[in-house]
Amino acid sequence: MLTFHNICWAPSSFQLTGIPGLESQHLWLSIPFGSMYLVAVVGNVTILAVVRVERSLQQPMYFFLCMLAVIDLVLSTSTMPKLLGIFWFGAGDIGLAACLAQMFLIRCFATVESGIFLAMAFDRYVAVRDPLHHTTVLTHAV
Repeated sequence: MLTFHNICWAPSSFQLTGIPGLESQHLWLSIPFGSMYLVAVVGNVTILAVVRVERSLQQPMYFFLCMLAVIDLVLSTSTMPKLLGIFWFGAGDIGLAACLAQMFLIRCFATVESGIFLAMAFDRYVAVRDPLHHTTVLTHAV
């Protein structure tokens, strides 16, 4: 008798190869990827720290920038360590749960980033359309 359990087959892990055909160049390719990751982490943490410390930056537009910085940190941290692990150590094996988590984080936070861009666009629209009422329309609660 054929059941659903017998038909469905799910792999327990996947083998990632990096960039096919350039396996001998993975160490050299890791330098720009690692540098970009380091710059992204340091830059976004700096943005978060400056907005947190400086009281004059406690405005909605800077809160939007902080949210974008956090999303950038999540997106880059969900992919880059595995990529660098493949390039540096040949650690191309990724489990099904880790793969699904990585896919979820990328899709979820990319969607949230689009929503933040929409909110930023609405904020600028209100600021340009009715500049004198901007603070009354878009309060901290809104």
